[in-house]
Amino acid sequence: MASIDVRRLALLSSCLIGSLGLHTVAAAQNFSMRLDYARTYTPFFPGGFIDNAPPYTICHNNQMGLVFRYSWRNPWEEYVYTEPGQQLFPWYFMQGVSPNPLYLRASQGGNTVSGTTLVGLFTGSVNTVGVRQVSFRGRTSGFFGQPVQYATANIQIETQFEPSPMTYRELADGVNDMPTRPWFGWVSSQQIDSHRLDAGKCTEASAVEPEECGSTSYPIVTYEDCDPDDPNYCWIGTESEHRTLTALDPSTPYQYRVLGRNTCGISNELLSTPARRFFRTAQACFLISNGAIPDGGVVHFDAATLSGNPGSTVPDLRVTVHADHADVSDLRISLTKTAPDAAGPLLLMDRPTATGCVNGTRMQVAFADDGTQLASGCNPWEPAISGRKAPVQALASFATVQGAGNWRLTIEDTEADGKSGELLEWCLSTIPNEQQLALSPAPFVSPMVFASGFE
Repeated sequence: MASIDVRRLALLSSCLIGSLGLHTVAAAQNFSMRLDYARTYTPFFPGGFIDNAPPYTICHNNQMGLVFRYSWRNPWEEYVYTEPGQQLFPWYFMQGVSPNPLYLRASQGGNTVSGTTLVGLFTGSVNTVGVRQVSFRGRTSGFFGQPVQYATANIQIETQFEPSPMTYRELADGVNDMPTRPWFGWVSSQQIDSHRLDAGKCTEASAVEPEECGSTSYPIVTYEDCDPDDPNYCWIGTESEHRTLTALDPSTPYQYRVLGRNTCGISNELLSTPARRFFRTAQACFLISNGAIPDGGVVHFDAATLSGNPGSTVPDLRVTVHADHADVSDLRISLTKTAPDAAGPLLLMDRPTATGCVNGTRMQVAFADDGTQLASGCNPWEPAISGRKAPVQALASFATVQGAGNWRLTIEDTEADGKSGELLEWCLSTIPNEQQLALSPAPFVSPMVFASGFE
């Protein structure tokens, strides 16, 4: 709760505090009122929390308590009535005032006595978001022939709704061969304080396609922060993008969702299209700790794989590349099988110049023979290249080589234009759910080359 209060205080510190006013200067010496604090009730805090900074937030379909303090400096006892100083409908509805009237005893020797009264407000679903000024008035009853005195307080109140559902832009729904540390991106709704990203395995781990996650569901949504010991991955932050810090399991179907959060609740994921998205990680993935792609240079990334059945081939090879780069149109990428049998290099991508590719940043892509052509264009958002793309040269030419062995991914930055990048991860996959053909990572060992040139 403290973190929310501190953030809201920082955002709202420039707002005006509820102003006080009296009908006469003389009355100001005897009778006044001010707002002590507001208590806001939200889905996060059903018991309410103290709100000290205007505008005081009230969530639609929820309630608020305003605690007014009255000061009295007259030598007679009096009852004070609290009432709206203006019409509150249609934005707010009074729930009541307690106590009303408020009894203020006589002051002694001109000393000030005071008391507080609670005014309840609530909102309905018809309310619109925004900040409004509302007025409340305290008046004395005018007993013993004394004149009725008035004091008013003007309060800034902000009506807020829970965030709108998220719009996903990455990862696509049902995509295969994603890296084990994928990058997620979405379009944020308005009025968010933070986002919560959940990613969890599908219970049907043998599902061939991500859509076959079945009836898997996340734990019941709660408003507390994610539990770091929870078996499902979760992250909370203000950004509209995130890259997982902990690698997911390879060759595994996952589902994920993003929820917007603010003081008044969380976005309704069921209104998103689709509400949750599904993807499957690639088989043999290689996380790169220092994968610098030099500006205008060439770099090789070597890795080794094992196959479910020694000697088996890769009839349906796919290559996943996850890289950050300031201009993907500078890049030429190729794949080579180096040992024990050799094939390639085969060109996966060659400086795409279609719409959106030039100066496009980041790529999170699976190259597959059944993918769409890069000539159709890149994304106008980040990552510029994503999903399933066809390689320049067909990966079917690797169909007769062994799946196990050493592989080399080569990335060339063809333009020395001050734009460099980094390879984060790359993966190799073959026919999914075929245990005899499935690939897995293995320790890389450089072949020993003798002086005769033979290995």
